[in-house]
Amino acid sequence: MTREQIVYTFSGVRPLPRHDATQPGFVSRDYRIERRGPAAGGTGAVVLSLVGGKWTTFRALAEHLADDVLAVLGKERQVSTAQLPIGGGAGFPADEPGVQQWIKAHMAPGRDADRTAGLLTRYGTRAEAVMEYLDAGEDRPLHSTRELSVRELEFMAANEQVGHLVDVLIRRTSLAFRGLVTGELLNEVAEVLAVPLGWDAAARKAEILHAQDVLKRFHRVETPSLVA
Repeated sequence: MTREQIVYTFSGVRPLPRHDATQPGFVSRDYRIERRGPAAGGTGAVVLSLVGGKWTTFRALAEHLADDVLAVLGKERQVSTAQLPIGGGAGFPADEPGVQQWIKAHMAPGRDADRTAGLLTRYGTRAEAVMEYLDAGEDRPLHSTRELSVRELEFMAANEQVGHLVDVLIRRTSLAFRGLVTGELLNEVAEVLAVPLGWDAAARKAEILHAQDVLKRFHRVETPSLVA
C-alpha cells in the first residue's frame, strides 16, 4: 500500500479516566461511575458522574448509570431496554435473505435495488419514512453520485440536523470515507442544500471552501478546483 492509495483518514477522541501512567496505552479503556455526596452534616443531592467509556457501548453505560440512580432514589427498575431495538434497528431484517426480501419489497419506479439497499444501510428501517418523503414529490438523483437525490438532501436538511455541507459528506453518508467526494459533488450538494438552509451565493461558496478545508486534512480530493 502506498500513500497515494489512501483516500481518507480519521481519528477519534474518547474520554479516559485520569491515570498516572506515562504511556497512554496503559490508561484503562474501561469506565467508572464517581459518586459525590454532600459534605458531612451538609445537605444536597448525590451526584453521579460517568467517567471514561466508549460511545459504542453507551446504552450499556446508560443502563448501569440509571440503575445506580434508581438505587440512590430507593427505587427499582420497572422496564429494561437491554434487548429493545430502537430507531432504524427496530424491525431490521435478521439475516441476508431477510435484507434482500426487504429491499425487493421496497423497490419502486425510479428506485432500483442498489438505491433501496443504500437507503436501508443509511437509515435502517427508518428508510421507509424517507422513501415516503421521496415518493411524495418530484425527485431526481444527483449528477455527481447515484447515491443521493435532491429530495433526500432536502429530507436531511429538514430532519437530520444538517448544518453544513460537510455534514452530508462525513456524518450523514460514507462518501468521504470511501474517497468518492469530487468538486462536482461539493458544488451540486451545496446548490441543493442552499434552498432549504437559506444559503445565498456567498454562504454557499463559504460552505464549499469549508468542506474543502476539512477534506484536505483527511481526504484526497482529485479535482483541483472545488468552487464553481
